[in-house]
Amino acid sequence: MVLKKQQRQNDCNEAFEKESEDGISITTAEILQKGGFAGAAYFTIISCVYSVIALLGNFGNRQNNILVLTIALAGISMGIFQQLWFNYQPCILRLSYWKRYLGFNVCLFITLVILAYVGEWLPNILEAWISFVGVYLVILFVSTLFFNREFKQEQLAYQKAFEKYQETRRSQ
Repeated sequence: MVLKKQQRQNDCNEAFEKESEDGISITTAEILQKGGFAGAAYFTIISCVYSVIALLGNFGNRQNNILVLTIALAGISMGIFQQLWFNYQPCILRLSYWKRYLGFNVCLFITLVILAYVGEWLPNILEAWISFVGVYLVILFVSTLFFNREFKQEQLAYQKAFEKYQETRRSQ
């Protein structure tokens, strides 16, 4: 009995190793990430379809439907701007990371202001808009500090790996 259990465990381990070598196996974190992304995408699509139908059919709270659409557009815009500024080859090849980061945030800020105005995210008082801009700038500042720290750590790791590589090349 124990031998059969051990054999099944070995078979499972061999199958897992073969799948890993073939690139088929994915981790639980990857499954959860893909599932979360798919769920968020479905939710966004369903919310947008419902809001458009409700606006066209003139039922439900019109302002709530516009709010849902503008929030969904903000998320979609963020994804498009991210792809444009960080994954689009002409931008990557011509602009430094700092310029791309600045371009992304300027485009996103302008889009958010327009959508906030159209969707009436904020009341029409100056203090609310000042708070909106202030919160955006604080988030931008904190995320900039975070990304700079992460990139510096990554740069150090690459530098150490490069130095190790150079050392092994010299010793040969």
